[in-house]
Amino acid sequence: MAYFTRNQGYPLGVDLSQHNASGDGRRIPNFDQFKLHIPEIHFVAMRTGISWGYRDRMFPRYFDEARRVGLCILPYHVLYPNAEVIRQMDAFLTILKDADLEQLRLVLDVELEQGKNKTFITKVLNQALDYLQKATGRYPIVYSRAMWVNENLRIEDLPKVDWWLAQYIRSLEQPLFTPEYPCPPMLPKGVRQWLIHQTAQRAPAIGGVGHYMDYNRWNGSPEQLLAYFGKTQPVLALCPVDQLPCERALKTPKTLAVKEEVAA
Repeated sequence: MAYFTRNQGYPLGVDLSQHNASGDGRRIPNFDQFKLHIPEIHFVAMRTGISWGYRDRMFPRYFDEARRVGLCILPYHVLYPNAEVIRQMDAFLTILKDADLEQLRLVLDVELEQGKNKTFITKVLNQALDYLQKATGRYPIVYSRAMWVNENLRIEDLPKVDWWLAQYIRSLEQPLFTPEYPCPPMLPKGVRQWLIHQTAQRAPAIGGVGHYMDYNRWNGSPEQLLAYFGKTQPVLALCPVDQLPCERALKTPKTLAVKEEVAA
C-alpha cells in the first residue's frame, strides 16, 4: 500500500477497542491478515476496560485471536484519577485472570485529569504502578502524550517506566487517511527514552473491518521487540514426517529430538 512511506525502520503495531469491530460485534478484524500484511504487524494493544466499571466487550475475542496468530500483546486499561485506584487495578487484573501475565506487557492509559491537579494525578498513577508491580513483578508501560504529561504529572516523583507516547499529524478530512507522524515522538520533560510511538489515529484499517485504525511503531528491531516480551525469534523446524520446513512447529528441544529420531 502506498500509505506506508514513513517509519519503515520501526516494527508496526496497532491498537484496538470495540470501535474496531462491527456495530453488532459480530465482525472483528482478521488477525491472519495482520500477519500477512506488508509491512507485517508485530504487536497489538487492546483495551481491557475503563476505570472499575467498564469492560471492553471485544477484548476476549481480540485476545484469543492475537494469541492464536502469535502476536505480542499489550492489554491497556484507562485510569481515572477520580476513582479508587485499587478497585480499578483489581478490575484490570480480573479481566486478565485467565491470562499468563508473563507473556503480556500491561499498559496504563493515563490522559485524563478529571479536575484533579498535578500532585494528585501523580499520586494516583504511583499507586496504580506500585499495585501492578507487586501483582506482576514489573511496572506497566504508561501511555500518554508529552504535553499532557508536562501539565499533569511530576516525572521526578515517578519510578522509571517505559513510555508509549502519542503524537499525530493533524487529521485530514474524512474519509482521507492521515499519514503517520515521523518517529520519534516528542518526549515529556524528564523522560529520556520512548518505547512505542502512536503515529496515526486515522490510518487505513487492516483486517477488513472499518475504515480507520490506530498505528504504532516500536523503538527497536523485531528481535528487540520479541526480547522485550521474553520471546525468541521464531525459527522454522523441519517436519519429522517429510523433512520440509513446517511453519507450525518451532525449533525446540522436543522437535529437534523427534527429527533426530526419524532421521536415525
